[in-house]
Amino acid sequence: MIQFGLLVPLLAGGMVSAAVRHYRQKADYAEDLQHMALTDQHQRRNKLAWRTSRVFDDVGELHHYQQVAWYVLAFAAAGSWFFPPMSLISLPLLGYNGYHYYRILRHTDSAERKTPLAVFELIGITASLLAGRVVPASLLFLFSFGTRKWLLQAGNISNNVGLKNALNPNLANIWVLREGTEIEISVPELQPDDVVILHLGDTVTVPGKVVQGSGHVRQFSLRKHMKQVPKCIGDQVYPFTRIASGHLHIQPH
Repeated sequence: MIQFGLLVPLLAGGMVSAAVRHYRQKADYAEDLQHMALTDQHQRRNKLAWRTSRVFDDVGELHHYQQVAWYVLAFAAAGSWFFPPMSLISLPLLGYNGYHYYRILRHTDSAERKTPLAVFELIGITASLLAGRVVPASLLFLFSFGTRKWLLQAGNISNNVGLKNALNPNLANIWVLREGTEIEISVPELQPDDVVILHLGDTVTVPGKVVQGSGHVRQFSLRKHMKQVPKCIGDQVYPFTRIASGHLHIQPH
């Protein structure tokens, strides 16, 4: 077991790092929007609304937390099986995910937070962190973030695509920009330097980073309803979300 004198500062350091990221997210978001080329009155109203309220991007945040959880598990397992000091590296990451886990609870449907599974999850994560049990804590984070991510994906498929259209072959086609011309290709034909064009009403089929344009995407939330999340240059988009306004050029991963 990790000594309490090392456990607390390392966990606290990770939580502080998560809080700093949260603050910078809001600051960078407002700064990016200040540089957006918005001209007409309607767009200026949108800019003001975006700057005054940061919309929680459920899909993007869970994707990030899950990636961190995999790193936590890797360091925790290495420390448990091969080289014990490796477990110390996982502690700040556990604190980082711990901060975001409790933040996610605020954005989760209130009824969902009261289920026996959610209560077990909360008790298990809290107890594992306090006891310094890095492997169980990392596994619980993977379970927590993974199940919520699948819930969001299922909600996006159901509400943006429809269960009957989930296997529609047209969903495998995308529009890309090549030599200044938009052409339609299938997803397997996608090349590394292609830029995917997304217009109003299009469904995102490949994950990517916005390189041009701005708008909103319609996606399922942890509160079990659809919401619109603003996207601008530098933001990530994920499959089965739909363009609700504007247009986006994305660089696929």
